[in-house]
Amino acid sequence: MINNKIIEIRQKNKLSQAEFAKILNVSKDRVGRIERGQHKNIDLNLLLTLAENFDINIHWLITGQEPEPDQTEVIELRTEVRILREMLQLPSLKKKKRNIH
Repeated sequence: MINNKIIEIRQKNKLSQAEFAKILNVSKDRVGRIERGQHKNIDLNLLLTLAENFDINIHWLITGQEPEPDQTEVIELRTEVRILREMLQLPSLKKKKRNIH
């Protein structure tokens, strides 16, 4: 499973195995073994390097699932949405909105 994610990352970034290996600071042969599922022990350093260089979430890389949003994040987003809705109800914003057309 992780090998398919690594292939996906490499192909999405249009990199050859050699280019990908250079970024990860591993051999091209190791990349090939990982992609074929023949390299069972992928170390944490490699996962961190992937995450840092390709903006990849390690949880997604390992499990294939997007992580659940942090509850604090959800509360903050709801608060922001509520504030924006309240702002849109202000008379001055309604007036400006009509004048745009």
